[in-house]
Amino acid sequence: MQFAHFEFDPVADRLGEGPLSEVYRAKDQRLERTVALKILRPHAELDPAADQRFLREAKHTSNLQHKNIAVVYEYDVFKPPGIEKGAGTPYIAMEYLEGRTLDKILKDRRLGWEECTRIAQQVTDALRAVHENHLIHRDLKPGNIMVLDDGSVKLLDFGIARAANESSITQHGTLVGTVLYMSPEQVRGEELDLRSDIFSLGAVLYHTMTGELPFPGKSFPEVCMAILDCKPRRPSVVRPGFPAVFEAMILKCLSPEPADRYQDAAEAYGALLSIADRRGARTRTQNQIEGVMLLPPVHCADDDTACSQVAAGLRRDLATELGRTKGLEVRLVEGEQLPRDGAFDYVVRSTFKLTPPSGTLDLEIERWTRNGGAPTLRDAHVERIQQTEPDEWALQADLVRAATRTIRRRLSELAVRPSEGTVRNVERARGLTQRAHDVLLKGTSKHLMLAISSMRAAIDADPYCALAYAGLAEALVRKYLYWDGDEAFLAEAREYAERALALDPDCAEAHTSLGFAYHLSGHYTEAQREYRISIQHDSEEWLAHRLLGAILAREGNNKGAAGLLRRAITLKPSHIGSYDHLFKVLRRLDRYEEALEVASEGISAARARLKQEPDDQEARLHMALLLVRMGEGRFSEARRQVHVALEHAPKDGYTSFHSACVFAITGDLDEAMDQLTRARDRGYFIQSELRNNGDLDVLRQLPDFRELMH
Repeated sequence: MQFAHFEFDPVADRLGEGPLSEVYRAKDQRLERTVALKILRPHAELDPAADQRFLREAKHTSNLQHKNIAVVYEYDVFKPPGIEKGAGTPYIAMEYLEGRTLDKILKDRRLGWEECTRIAQQVTDALRAVHENHLIHRDLKPGNIMVLDDGSVKLLDFGIARAANESSITQHGTLVGTVLYMSPEQVRGEELDLRSDIFSLGAVLYHTMTGELPFPGKSFPEVCMAILDCKPRRPSVVRPGFPAVFEAMILKCLSPEPADRYQDAAEAYGALLSIADRRGARTRTQNQIEGVMLLPPVHCADDDTACSQVAAGLRRDLATELGRTKGLEVRLVEGEQLPRDGAFDYVVRSTFKLTPPSGTLDLEIERWTRNGGAPTLRDAHVERIQQTEPDEWALQADLVRAATRTIRRRLSELAVRPSEGTVRNVERARGLTQRAHDVLLKGTSKHLMLAISSMRAAIDADPYCALAYAGLAEALVRKYLYWDGDEAFLAEAREYAERALALDPDCAEAHTSLGFAYHLSGHYTEAQREYRISIQHDSEEWLAHRLLGAILAREGNNKGAAGLLRRAITLKPSHIGSYDHLFKVLRRLDRYEEALEVASEGISAARARLKQEPDDQEARLHMALLLVRMGEGRFSEARRQVHVALEHAPKDGYTSFHSACVFAITGDLDEAMDQLTRARDRGYFIQSELRNNGDLDVLRQLPDFRELMH
């Protein structure tokens, strides 16, 4: 069949249909590619709003550029040759996707956790893009989620999507969407906002992860009443072993009141990333777990041969599985007497009961501490594992897998937990960490070394202070910049950030520091993830806002960067660099008057800061940069501030580099080159700045500058 410049078989190429349209796999004869061709049904003309919905779908979808959203290639109206009357038939040509919709997959099987997590993250990321474009999807459901053959996910069907500020073409009180995944306010036919999509997201994730509908019913009214009642069974009841962190996230999405949900998909996406990171962080530890001793299991009766055989096999297989853990030595101990030689930190006792076809394994995990003499056991933890399997070999294997996971998790938790008797000066550690961070932000290499020394003193005061490890990680990232771009400092920074997260998975500062290390090593996707997780944990973590804004600006998302940088200024008005970065972003957005206001605010904030802390080079040098950005009338004042900075720190690479930027803008090219060379010679890592910093553009044609580039 020929339709416009597309060709398809109406029967063999039919992909699906909806209330308004039919979809076919078609060949675009102009561009020689396969597309999904969505054609408005003829009888849709009976609905005066159908054409508007169809057009709106094309418009909204074409504006969304995201790897997890199907691409719209073309929207038009086809009028057959020779027919002059009539409006023609609207159509949309979209990206053709090979895969299956999620609803069809869920009918066939229950998904594994890894697959569930992968789908959940991609769907939520796609919805984040929808919300960031100020759209409400309004029909989020498994049928509108395509899982491609390579495992990637695409969000489909924006037929009833609506802009947040767009007047509805559906009358108030009308039910639009798929009822099984609707929010309560959608069922009531009320006006919707982004939080309605969050409820639908929760319903989709519930179905995806449990295999069951959150609000089942035998009829349309029954489903509607279940949604309005809003009391779904807890996922952990529907699917035993359901992770508690995922359950909490889903139930928050499904809160009856919109105010109690995540407020948009960006917030929900941050929560998902945080969950994935937290689950992984529990296995992270910088403490060395030297060994674990497995005592013989106590079983039901000495004359129960079957029970004895399974119990012995359990311990043997458990030792084998645990022995695959990197850095962990496992010893099988015979009898109850613990050996006093060797470096073994943990003892595992077990009691096994076999009642075919079920087996129950009670594990007791204890930390073995040595206090100069006889070892003592502390921090006892008991956990029961139950499995049912008619085949004894399969039962044994299931118990071993579950026990291995339990023991590994518990060892990781105990390894970063202070043992009884550990000396901790918590208040001193926190005080040292805060003062060290204030010093670190002053900018010079001298301040950096003082900060590192104080961070290490904080760790000495409390070896379990997550903030101190996070602060040390940030300082080491800065050391990378100040000491010739030595990659070893970034690797060390990541280690300390992960140590902080092992101690406290919710430590926002640690996520920021880890993101900072990724950022400077060029891993921008990983950096963004960590910054977003940080903000999710603590909405007042100013540095995460500041650094995420820098990445978005680098990617050309100046609008997104501006909001983040403004938030950073609000949270930390004494950090003058944020004003300077916001000024440049606003200039790229052609908001010059607003940029000048920001520069003026930054200069005032810098003056106030320097009255309190005259040695704050970050404040002084960025004030000088803001002064030159306001025009030639402020050049002399900017030069004066630079000379004061150079008097304070004449041998500091940070000071030399930023002085060079000011001199370049004021046209003092010889002084600019001299300070750039001094910055390089003093170890400041300038190579990336030489390539990308627009303040240095006036120097690029100079032979000395080109020599610095090599």
